[in-house]
Amino acid sequence: IVEDIAIAYGYENFKEEIEKDYNKIKASFQKEDNLKVAFQIADGIKEHQEVLREVFEFLIEAFKGKLRNDKKTPLVFHSIYLTRVLYLCGEKDLNSLLVAALHDVLEDTDISEEVLLKEDFMKNKEHIIEYLRVLKEDKTLSREPDGETLPPRYVEHIKRLVGASKEVINTEILDRFSDLMDLEYITELPEKERNFRLKSKVIKVRSFVNNITKNREDFNKKAFELFGSKVKELENKFNIKVNAPLITK
Repeated sequence: IVEDIAIAYGYENFKEEIEKDYNKIKASFQKEDNLKVAFQIADGIKEHQEVLREVFEFLIEAFKGKLRNDKKTPLVFHSIYLTRVLYLCGEKDLNSLLVAALHDVLEDTDISEEVLLKEDFMKNKEHIIEYLRVLKEDKTLSREPDGETLPPRYVEHIKRLVGASKEVINTEILDRFSDLMDLEYITELPEKERNFRLKSKVIKVRSFVNNITKNREDFNKKAFELFGSKVKELENKFNIKVNAPLITK
């Protein structure tokens, strides 16, 4: 399933090519042995294929039995594909790829920081734990939308993300892009509920990306472009107009 990484370059519309790649690999995770698929993806990232094989094997075990909202795609697909798309956006630094791969481990699995630090791929990478802490949402706060404002959980999270390292920012941009993929669980709702949920989703993703990239230039421009193209597509298709609030610490 892994083709030349040039799949993401030399095309007029980067977003469409990434979406084709995304859907192809998602289908593979649904139908094939996940470890086999993950190893193929790692092998496509030739600079770091051995360490990413270790990371992806760890992730498959950590997320074992967990599914995405469609109830058929393994949840681990998200973390592994986020690593791939960051690489396709031109990021080849191992620290950046590790942050993308591990970004949901502390939030969505039973893996503790102590256990994670014992993995071979974390040797001399202890600083990554701090990045993962910043990326972890505070689940004690509400994230229930009202269609107009940003829920408390996201306000608190944005405040912690503002000023974070570029590795964290790049992962967060692509995580928000991923928020806009596979929205059938929303778009198939009755129109009123659908519009409410979509508007709330756009408020969320625009608020995150607008705030964390404000007044800085070190984030990945290809990832930012990918996010921007996807959110505009959604806004135009469903006639969504929102204002993303400016969050101050």
